[in-house]
Formats: sequence, C-alpha cells, structure tokens
Amino acid sequence: MKKILATVGEGQFSHRQIKSLESFIRQNYRTFINAEPVLVIWNQVPSQNIFHDYHSGQPSILVIESGKDLQQHQRVAMFEACTRDWLRLTGQRIDQLIISILEGAVFKALLQRNSQHLTKRGKIIYFFKIGTDLLVSKLLDDYYAFKSSF
Repeated sequence: MKKILATVGEGQFSHRQIKSLESFIRQNYRTFINAEPVLVIWNQVPSQNIFHDYHSGQPSILVIESGKDLQQHQRVAMFEACTRDWLRLTGQRIDQLIISILEGAVFKALLQRNSQHLTKRGKIIYFFKIGTDLLVSKLLDDYYAFKSSF
C-alpha cells in the first residue's frame, strides 16, 4: 500500500478539516495516480517549530508516494487538484503549501532519514511512540496521526 505523509501544525486544522482533506487526497490519488488504496498519515508538528519566510507560520507539506511508472501529466494533474482542494478547504495561500510526489524508493529513503541519527534504543522508542500515536489517533479520531515531538 502506498503512503501519503501530510505534515501540518498541531491544532492547525479541525478534525472535520482533516477528514475532508484526507477524503479529497484519497479521491485525487484514485483519479490521477492509481486506484489502489492509499494510507494517509498526519504528522502534527508543534506550532512553535514551524516557520515560513523566517517567521513563525503554518505551512503544510504533502509528500505522496507513487510508482515508477507515473506519467508527467498524472503528476501535474495531481499537483493541480490537490493544490486547488487544499487551498479551498484550509484558506492557506499557495506559498504555504508544498506538494511532492516521490517514487517508492525515494519516499522510503525520506522516511528512513528521520531515524538515521538515532541509536538502536532510540529507534525502538521513536517507532514505539509513533506506532502508539497512530493507533490511538485512529481509534479516537478515525485517522492516522502522530506528533513529531516527544
């Protein structure tokens, strides 16, 4: 199953907004990339750790995993649809949204870089914390999310 990592500020969007964002992300993925199921994971960063143009801000980052066979017209259509829908639902400006579509191997490498600096013990704690957050959020909020601070 391919994954989408959505990085947003903690508390930046309401539960309803996150569910709506996730719904259109999945729909756009099915329409423009692939009909297979996709897992959307929300990385909620403490707002004091987010900066835009050297100031505290609320940018959003959407990293989308794709297969190697993704055509340029599919990529562009996904960018355009996600940008349009995201900005409409959130009220953000276009300069506050970053969208990246990465082939599977590059996506996996990006995720692995987040724990590369940790010791073996640190990795166990890190993955346990993320796994616990994901399960709890799915049970309580009906979407997968983790807080990127400990």
